[in-house]
Amino acid sequence: MVNMAEEKELYLGYATDKAVTPFMQDFLEALDEERLMKSVCPECGAEYLPPREHCQKDLSICELEEFTEREAKLRSYVIVDFAPASLASKAPYVVGIGEFPSGCRLTAHITNLMSQPEVGMDLKLAFETIDKHKITYKWLV
Repeated sequence: MVNMAEEKELYLGYATDKAVTPFMQDFLEALDEERLMKSVCPECGAEYLPPREHCQKDLSICELEEFTEREAKLRSYVIVDFAPASLASKAPYVVGIGEFPSGCRLTAHITNLMSQPEVGMDLKLAFETIDKHKITYKWLV
């Protein structure tokens, strides 16, 4: 398996210089293959999207599982007019929380809006390689 941690980082609107754990490396490698991973707590069954290494409820070590849903409904959104320096050139932009049929929610940029977003509108999960060091997921309408 290629060591993607040396080449890619998850890009969610900020750059990171934190060490990449093996857990996060597996997440990034899957993302590079346009597969989204969730984490599941083996003790209580809690699910996290995006994944987290430790359960928020009981601090157990979570396991990664592939998340296969790709369509969601917009639950909430914000229009960002005053962006951080790393995203200033993209302002204004929209960040939305999409809810999948399973109930899992995911926050990501909505990138192809042609009109004002509306709660309840359909969203589709997409992936984008920004450059050889950055990969992300986003919402399309």
